Amino acid sequence: MNNKLKVIGLTGGIASGKSTVAEMFFALGAEIIDADKVGHKALAKNSRCYKKIIKYFGDKIVDCNGQIDRAALAQIAFRNTVNQEALCAIIHPWVFEYIDKKIKFYRKNKNIKLLIIEAVLLIESGLHKKMDSIMVVKADKSQQISRARLNREMNENSIKQRMKYQISLAKKIKYADYVIDNQGTFKNTELQVNKFVAKLLKG
Repeated sequence: MNNKLKVIGLTGGIASGKSTVAEMFFALGAEIIDADKVGHKALAKNSRCYKKIIKYFGDKIVDCNGQIDRAALAQIAFRNTVNQEALCAIIHPWVFEYIDKKIKFYRKNKNIKLLIIEAVLLIESGLHKKMDSIMVVKADKSQQISRARLNREMNENSIKQRMKYQISLAKKIKYADYVIDNQGTFKNTELQVNKFVAKLLKG
């Protein structure tokens, strides 16, 4: 059993730079689990969530190949709090189970020292309770909006609608053991990550 493995929950607001920071950790030897990508797997036909999602949100979210159209689902799910909570109630247990299995798997590998769980809703979902430490990536709201518009091709209304269902940066930071300031240059963020990893592995 790998008792030296440290499981770090990595979170922040939409387009705050979580994935960029996760890639920096990966370059330094950490294993990464993207909880949002795991959530996408829950939409697959062979997932136990598939029929439950269609039953709640209707056939209009299904494309001509019988696959759940993520854009169509998001449009309905982020329309109001009730729909968002319903989707989370279906998907999150499946995501938690998947991540639990992965953590157990990595604990058996003595060569892995860091496991990063990247999740935008890490705290909102309660997934943070399974982590050894919490790291929040900090970015200015205007930066988040411009990055989301550029990298995700989302319009400003859609971005703000999603932000509305996430807890504020100030509240996220209250849960944080570490904060990465991603408001400056790529190099500045990289230096923070390198310093954090050196400190964590030394401890």
